[in-house]
Amino acid sequence: MRIPTRCWRRRSTVELDFQYRFARSIDQGSQDYQVDPYPWNYSYSTGPSDFDATQSYKLWGMWTPNIFRNGQNYAEKILGGWTISGILTGHSGFPWSPQYCGVDSSVNSAYQTQGFANCVLPETYAGGAGTNYSNATFLGAGNFDRGALTYFTAPTLSSNALLFGPPASNIHRNMFRGPGFFGDDFTLAKAFGLPKMKFLGESAKLNLQANFYNMFNKLNLTNINNTIGTYAANGTIASGNATFGLAQGAFAGRTVELQARFSF
Repeated sequence: MRIPTRCWRRRSTVELDFQYRFARSIDQGSQDYQVDPYPWNYSYSTGPSDFDATQSYKLWGMWTPNIFRNGQNYAEKILGGWTISGILTGHSGFPWSPQYCGVDSSVNSAYQTQGFANCVLPETYAGGAGTNYSNATFLGAGNFDRGALTYFTAPTLSSNALLFGPPASNIHRNMFRGPGFFGDDFTLAKAFGLPKMKFLGESAKLNLQANFYNMFNKLNLTNINNTIGTYAANGTIASGNATFGLAQGAFAGRTVELQARFSF
């Protein structure tokens, strides 16, 4: 009687995963030892967390192709064994707060020496700022294209500010948003099967791997300039900030990392 033999076959595999999140995180300070610019009423410090991203998504995938039908032959060991994987991530921009910095020395006794007046909040926001969060916006004219001083009114600090604080502001912490983020990381890996040897065994492999971070070299901006201008006594502004609301930096560009690993 003839007993049929069973052939072993290695199939190509594909894995995909997609996640989307819509959320909001609110607090009164996201950092340890938070110093609030308006400590007389903590309701003004309530706002989105520094790390809050309202919308975010992640798309992950991995493909392991089967070049030869029988994974045990030498052709598959030499030419097969590829793995291609990648992850795309993105989220909406992080929040930030407008403020005046460089407080004039004449108001030190009333405000600055208390440790929370290196920068002060505006008293009012007039509205009218743009809502475009593209890279072009934060590299060009920005959402405050009529000049920062046009959109905000500075508070008037007096000698009784030490006891009662400056006038209450309609500015809330982290009420504006920065540019969104997009990340694309990929990995190309190849496992070379080695011939069967007594001291290596049957599963000896040489793994080569290339990691591509920000493979498409996408520009992701960061560090929004939130200083409206230099604050002087009696609510006057010594100077406005021409780069208010614009990005001052960017995350790293394309990075390639090569790895090699021997296993047996």
